[in-house]
Amino acid sequence: MGITIKGFRIGHESSDGWHVGPNSAGGVSVEGTLVNNSEKIIKYILIYFTPYNAVNDPVECSIKHVSNYGIRITGPINPHGSSGFLGENLWYNNSISMVVITSANIEYMDGSKETIQGSDITLAPADSGCYVATAVYGSYDCPQVWTLRRYRDYTLAKTWYGRAFIRTYYAISPTIVKCFGHTEWFSKMWKGKLDRMVSELNEKGVEDTPYIDKQW
Repeated sequence: MGITIKGFRIGHESSDGWHVGPNSAGGVSVEGTLVNNSEKIIKYILIYFTPYNAVNDPVECSIKHVSNYGIRITGPINPHGSSGFLGENLWYNNSISMVVITSANIEYMDGSKETIQGSDITLAPADSGCYVATAVYGSYDCPQVWTLRRYRDYTLAKTWYGRAFIRTYYAISPTIVKCFGHTEWFSKMWKGKLDRMVSELNEKGVEDTPYIDKQW
């Protein structure tokens, strides 16, 4: 039940594609694909987001002076169907480094309504990505996941056994995250392990700055 957000990312779009981080004016956009996991048709859905800076403090738009901001997606979105969304320049603030989905208000075609908290919304990469880390940290674009994506692309993907591990991971982790990624125990079980791994990689020189995946 509920919804999944696939390929959620923050940044800005320009003539040469998508870029991580604010644009030259400080504008930050969000993009992703909403997947309807329910057996009912979605009529409307309003998804709310909150931006954070590099030290995990919530920040607001320097122009509109709001932090929690929502975008509306209009259906119909059929059961197990999907709809892409783009919220352009929701905030203007150069300090934004991460955006968290806080809640979603859904109205179905049968007239019923539902509110889903952000902790119950499953996040998944669009294609090849860090499924477990994305679920634990709440975003595909945050310092911890940037570190792990660099490790994947520049260390694991360089060897045949590393690539075999990546393929196996991508084969099984989407199902695991879909079933358990929204639960508190799943996050607690993995966060400490991932925090230690990220810290060790950073100490070895793996950067935690904005990153665009390498094709391998």
